[in-house]
Order: sequence, then C-alpha cells, then structure tokens
Amino acid sequence: MAVLSLPLVFSGPDQPEAAQPEPVLTPQNAVELCQQLFEEPREYLDDAARRRRWDLRHDACKMAFEANPANADLKAAYARNLPYEKKTEAIAMLREAASQGSAEAYFQLYEHHRSWDRGDLDKVPLVTRAEADQALRKAAELGHPAATSTLAALLGRGTTVRRDPAAARYWAERAVQARSATNGGLLVQLGSLLATSDKPDERARGLDILEKLNAPGHYQYGAKRELALAIRRDDPVRARTLLEEARQPDPGGAIVPLAEMLIAGEGGPSDPKRALSLLKGTRDSWMAKGMLGQLTLEGKLLSRDIQEAVNLIDRASTYDFDARMQVVRLLAEYPETRVNNPKGTLYYAVEAAELDEPGALAALIKLKLSANAQFQDRPGACKLIETAVSRGDQTMAQRLADCRAN
Repeated sequence: MAVLSLPLVFSGPDQPEAAQPEPVLTPQNAVELCQQLFEEPREYLDDAARRRRWDLRHDACKMAFEANPANADLKAAYARNLPYEKKTEAIAMLREAASQGSAEAYFQLYEHHRSWDRGDLDKVPLVTRAEADQALRKAAELGHPAATSTLAALLGRGTTVRRDPAAARYWAERAVQARSATNGGLLVQLGSLLATSDKPDERARGLDILEKLNAPGHYQYGAKRELALAIRRDDPVRARTLLEEARQPDPGGAIVPLAEMLIAGEGGPSDPKRALSLLKGTRDSWMAKGMLGQLTLEGKLLSRDIQEAVNLIDRASTYDFDARMQVVRLLAEYPETRVNNPKGTLYYAVEAAELDEPGALAALIKLKLSANAQFQDRPGACKLIETAVSRGDQTMAQRLADCRAN
C-alpha cells in the first residue's frame, strides 16, 4: 500500500486549511490515481511532496498496467513513468502501445523527441524527427487534445513539422473542438490564424473571434495583441491603441509591434526614442531581443554591429523560424561572426532543409561553403547540392558539376 502525504493548503496569510485526505493506493483505484496524478497539482508542493507524488504515480500506473497488460493506454502511462535510464524500454513500450491505437502513446513519442532528441546531429535519436512528426499527426488524428493544439502551433511556426498555414487553421479548429470552445488561449490561436487567411470568410471569422475575446469586461491574455496585429494594416490608429493597452499585461508580445509603429510613425506620431526605451526595458522578451538585433544590423537607430546583431537575433531564433534562418544567412555572409551554440544552429538548419522549408536548403549550402570556421564543410555542402538538384533545383547544377570535378 502506498500513501501520499500532501502539505497544508493555505487560503489566506494566516489561516491554513485542513490537509487534504491522503490517497491510498489500492487495486481498485490504481487506474484512477494513475490518470489523476499526471495532472499538475493545484496547490504548491515542495520537492519532497512532489517526489512522493511521482512515486505514487509510478506505483499506481505499474499496478494498473500489471493488472491489465493488454490495455494500450495503461501501457503508455507505465512507460511514461519509467526513469530516464530505462528510456529505451520506455520507447519500445510506447511504440507497441501506439501500434495498438493509443493516442497518448503516439503523443509521448513526439514528446520524447521534443525533450531529449533534438539539438545535436552527433547524437543518435531514439525517436527521429520524422517519427515524431508522424506520431504527433497520428495522435491528433485520434483526437488527443494536447497533440491537436501542439500540431496546430507547430504548423504555424515551424520546427519538427513543415509550416503549413492552411493546415494550422484546420488543426486549430479541431483543437478548439477538442478542448471546448470556452478555452480562451486556443480561441486566440484560432482567431489569429484565421485572421491571416487570404480567404475573406476565414479572415472575417478570425476577426470576429478576436473582437469577442476583447469585449468590454472580458480579458484573455494575448487577444488584444492578436487583434491589433490583425487590423494593423486596415486600422493602424486602433491597432496602436490596442497595443498600448496590451503593453502592461503582455509586454513580451505587444512591445515589438508597438515599437515598430512608433519608429515608423504608424497610427500616430513617430517616437523612435520611446520605441528603443520600450525594447531595452523588456529584459526577458525574445521578441524584443530579436528586434534590437534587427536595429543593430540596420545601424540607423543603434550602432551597427554585426556580431551583436547575430547574438540578439540568435536569442530570438529559439522561438522564431524566420530569425533562425536569418542567423544562418548572416553567418554565411559575415564568416567572421560566431554563435554560442553552433551544434544547435546546425541542427535546426538541417531540420529546416530536410523539411524543404522555402530557402532553407540553399541557405545551409551557402553556410557550409562559406569561410565561417564554425560551419565550413565543403563535402557536406556537395551532398546537399545533390539533394537540391534531385529536388529539381537546376540553379545548383553548375555547383554540382564543380563538386564532382573537385
């Protein structure tokens, strides 16, 4: 029998509530506890209590699986609880459970790749990018809520799967249906994706969703910023007002487009000095770092410094596909520049090329052919040139001939 001791939960500064009843593991409640303990606790747990919770979850999932080893979802749950040292066994179990139709198993295969198998081409992944891509899609097709929203997000921003705006809108719709239409965060995602559609009916529906999320008396994080972005071209004055209103609750998301408008005098007076102040005052925003990098590269409002620009844009590249590819191009164009994590830069450049993202293969070839000491690799470039020609890129034909001649 396993018992979990939970800490006191405080409802006020001086009044502790009674401790919650301690779950006692039995064969009758093993399945229920196994499922419940994967959810994040609502109350604060210190390290010791969290460790006991994990141990109880492991024991519950083990007991549930051993009582019904043919159940694919219980097999997946048990595999999730295996320690990292047993990751090979866990992946084998997840693949077996996935083959039995477990959506959770498919999603966990993707999660393993996301957590452990990315960022280093020298490391042999247990779950390849291609397998993670297919597993995520299969989990979404089977109706897994987290897989559905994750797939929608990745189709929009890239990484692991190839970007596809139309598919992102489709899966965002499915995500809202799977999680309930009252989920505000998913509605923001859906509204922003629809608002960028070139189909008038989809754009109108996206704007309607975002307008409703911004109704008086209603607040949804990110909704004001996304509405501003959606109407910026047609109504820059209102867009700028919305971004000013969103600046305090959403500094990371609202400040960059607001700074762009301040610099350009879009929707109101030009104020580049304030724009720079806002960008520099947002210490932890990758988007702000990225824009400061662009301004440093441009050299008008800030002193031109290519290496510092690369450093700042590279900060943004962790979350921004376009920034990631810009870093690759800058490293090739300015071979004296360096990045702090060349293995990571190369990994994601290769991933983008493998996914056939527009311009990614050509940018990677140029980088490998450059004089940049971190990335120079002529034999590797020649292999990529062969790939480009096989994909129909005749602009690479002469380079392929040069490779074969040397």
